[in-house]
Amino acid sequence: MTTDLVTYYGQTDLIDQLVDNYGAHLEKLDRETKLLLRVTLSTYIIMQQEYTPVDYPVSTALEDSLYELVIPDSIPQVLYDVCSVLEGLTASEAESILEALQHQIRWGNARKSTS
Repeated sequence: MTTDLVTYYGQTDLIDQLVDNYGAHLEKLDRETKLLLRVTLSTYIIMQQEYTPVDYPVSTALEDSLYELVIPDSIPQVLYDVCSVLEGLTASEAESILEALQHQIRWGNARKSTS
């Protein structure tokens, strides 16, 4: 079993679309984008306690979480594209993606290179 996959416990149609666009290991996303996506999805999950995916979409989480941390002009376009794919994401799906991102950032294809 490859432990870099987007989800460990199963795919959904929405996650399948993410995989179709960015690879089974999200290998088309670089480390920085994965780190920023992790921040975005964490914000999204927190806000899902109060709102629905329709009332608080992933794109709003992107704006809320990163506009204060990162100069808006330096947010990679691909992150906006990923968030567009993830519209309607459930909190459970977001948790699955976060698990995969954590593994990829720490141990997998997005780990920090040691030189």
